[in-house]
Amino acid sequence: MTKTLLLLAALSATAVSTATAATTIDYATWDGTRQTADEALIAAYNKSQSDVVVKYNLVPWGVYWQKAAAMTAGGSGFDVMWMNLDNFPFYQSQGALAPITLDAKTSSTLPTVRANPYRVGGQLYGVPLGPQPVTVYINRALFKERGVPVPTTSWTYAQMLDAAKKLTFMKDGKQIYGINGADLQSDLEYGMSFYYGAGGQGLIKKTGDTYAPNLDATFQKTSQMLLDLIYKDKVAPGPQAATQQGYQMFLAGQMGILVQGSWMVSTWDQNKDLDWAFAPFPSVDGKQPRPVVSAHALVIPKASKNQAAAQKFVTWMNTSTQAQRMLAQRGLLPTLAEQYKSQYLAALPGRNAQTVFAQLPNSVVINADLRSLKSLPEVLTVLNQKLNLAWTGNAKLPDAISQASAGMADLLKQSK
Repeated sequence: MTKTLLLLAALSATAVSTATAATTIDYATWDGTRQTADEALIAAYNKSQSDVVVKYNLVPWGVYWQKAAAMTAGGSGFDVMWMNLDNFPFYQSQGALAPITLDAKTSSTLPTVRANPYRVGGQLYGVPLGPQPVTVYINRALFKERGVPVPTTSWTYAQMLDAAKKLTFMKDGKQIYGINGADLQSDLEYGMSFYYGAGGQGLIKKTGDTYAPNLDATFQKTSQMLLDLIYKDKVAPGPQAATQQGYQMFLAGQMGILVQGSWMVSTWDQNKDLDWAFAPFPSVDGKQPRPVVSAHALVIPKASKNQAAAQKFVTWMNTSTQAQRMLAQRGLLPTLAEQYKSQYLAALPGRNAQTVFAQLPNSVVINADLRSLKSLPEVLTVLNQKLNLAWTGNAKLPDAISQASAGMADLLKQSK
């Protein structure tokens, strides 16, 4: 009896020891639209591991970067974090990120156009998540109600504007708008998609080792075109009229066209009566559309005490067959998006989802050529603040652009 008790005690101690030996990885993201998918991925990974437990952390955008800043100052941080190309140059230059080593086979599977911006000095500091292209959504029920043809293969900006005018009307005492406008500010990814389609070459120009603002005639023309949606054409809600964000109005069936990101598909499921579909991105001035792709990546902070386990998890998230299929089957683009196109399309039947893949080859990876500009976040903040004055009706657009250019120039002079 005594021997049996001793054996059970030993086995119990071993079990406790094994349980406490598991490594906990803190995974952090700001993207709440992917919460259900991310939690499912983490659950699948945790189930397959005996020595690692991944903990999901959804952190609001503003707080997220405060925590990231604390990380660079040597405070406690997460083990795996989302990163974007606006902020990557600063964090990498501060030595806050650990290089990631992948075997040759895994590395070769990564999409070059989205992985290369995270390579510095021959080392990889971020493994790209799935492409997140700016797309166009339409409410087909409103199109039908107003007698507006549903675009399927091509669309011009003029045609989109004409549709937006017809889709702006009162219904049951509620204002229906043709298109979103406040979030089409021309320095942000949605508005910049029109700017690049109009022939834009980038808002910051690099010559040798120096940088300068490039708010040229194309930027000015595109900015006015988008601003007119609110104040001249009156097909989009302005800041004074909008009590909800554009995506909330679209979700509620109160907006006909929404320019947003491809990651929003899970949000539309919240309204089962919403008859939505993708539409082609419109061409501007007869040029081929060039919408923006936000190339986010998973990074490992140097402050992480679990870098080896974190790297294993990052590799699984971005290249494993299980993770890629899970994302595609939920209507989200995985890292290896092109390889899982059939699963993605099958997840979104009748939504014209093929337009998302059709635009990818001509899309622009935003800020991919500015990875050596350490002050990029500050420069973009100045631009955003000044342009926002025009979008909120507190400044004339030419004045806002002039002030933005001057403020950017001052910061960029210090970045030589």
